[in-house]
Amino acid sequence: MGQPRTPRAEPGVREVAVGGGGIRLGQFLKLADLVAIGSEARPLLAAGEVAVNGVEETRRGRRLEVGDVVSVGGVEVRVAGREGGSDRAGYALGDPGPRRDRLVAAALRGQKTAATSPEVFYRIAEIAPPRPGDRSTLVGSAGERLASVEIVRVEVCRLADVGDDVALAEGEGFADAGEWRDAREHEWGGSLPDVRAALGEPGWVLDDDSPVVVEWFRIVDPVTAGE
Repeated sequence: MGQPRTPRAEPGVREVAVGGGGIRLGQFLKLADLVAIGSEARPLLAAGEVAVNGVEETRRGRRLEVGDVVSVGGVEVRVAGREGGSDRAGYALGDPGPRRDRLVAAALRGQKTAATSPEVFYRIAEIAPPRPGDRSTLVGSAGERLASVEIVRVEVCRLADVGDDVALAEGEGFADAGEWRDAREHEWGGSLPDVRAALGEPGWVLDDDSPVVVEWFRIVDPVTAGE
């Protein structure tokens, strides 16, 4: 393990805002888009791949404070304070890679105005769904800041009740809710083992009654070239 270093703002270190009272490391890893789902934090921590202020950390419940720097695989993210209580963490559309690049481009064009996630993902990550008026930083595959995003509306509905309006607003070319559901069940189904393990429920399934969080958003501050 290395020596602790004094937390400070450094060039190239991305910042993620949290509310007052700090945040636990497991929660921050998800908020900062360092893991795709909360249960992925455990193996990373157990393998010694996470450091806080330059020192290896294995405790998922480690309390972080403003100024702490968390690093995973060479990527560093600093815990920042939230001004006015409305700024949230980086807004990530899908996992890093070609799909995120497509989704980000669609959002910047105004073609994508909604995003969906199973409510259980929020429970596992121990974070609350966004609220109307919350602002986040839209991030690219490399964690770069691309725009500010404002949440316009949030709805929680049954998977079976997601309508064509949501499917179209997702901006991925779905013709209707049926196409949207086929794609999402395939995508989210890959997380079933992690969800079951995190919940301690081997029989948990994604079905018609599973709650889905629908976030309607708008781009409010695109980053121009050279910023």
